[in-house]
Amino acid sequence: MKRILIVIALLCNVAAFSQNVEVTGGLNSNNFFDFQKNDGHYTSSYNSDYGYVIRVGIDNIKAGWMAFRFTLSYDKYSGELTASDGGLGSGYTTNAKIDKSVISLGVFPLNFRIIDRIDLNFGFELSGLVSENINGTSSGWSAGTQHWSYDLNDKYDRYSSKFYFGLCGRIAYDFKISDKLIISPQYSYYLGLSDEFDEFPESTKAMRHYFCLGLKRKIK
Repeated sequence: MKRILIVIALLCNVAAFSQNVEVTGGLNSNNFFDFQKNDGHYTSSYNSDYGYVIRVGIDNIKAGWMAFRFTLSYDKYSGELTASDGGLGSGYTTNAKIDKSVISLGVFPLNFRIIDRIDLNFGFELSGLVSENINGTSSGWSAGTQHWSYDLNDKYDRYSSKFYFGLCGRIAYDFKISDKLIISPQYSYYLGLSDEFDEFPESTKAMRHYFCLGLKRKIK
């Protein structure tokens, strides 16, 4: 929490020298996925779920010839998974419903403006886990032994990874309501490159669609 407060303070200080500060809120649709659904005995399936995001953004931060966009977000998202693996003499399956929240710092080095109304932003996000809620079980069998099953909360103190990294993009359309205030309906997308969980299925990643409304104020 101390590190999060330091980041917020730094962004607020930077905002005094920026051109635009934006507060955004909206819904997200999250889906977990992996790249090894047909790898050996491994199988997996995922169901998407909805959450929400609250975000503060700062535009037009100059660094030499480049102009950056920075964001600080609180993101709550959910999803369901079923994954199985094993061998010739054993097998195991995990079924879980996951709700988690993260704090994310977004950095956007590629920013474009079209017809003075449409913003296109491309960059990456670094996230840290704030909380998780796991409802699920792991069960299995092996030759010569009884079937076994346990609750994930009884087995693990923390199921999710602590930190995340992914690529993100954003498109927003600006409606000017005064000389200093702008309303921006926007869509953004996050593609996770890091693993969502420390435990099986540990290769799971996340992708999210965001549908938000932003209120932007011009500082300069």
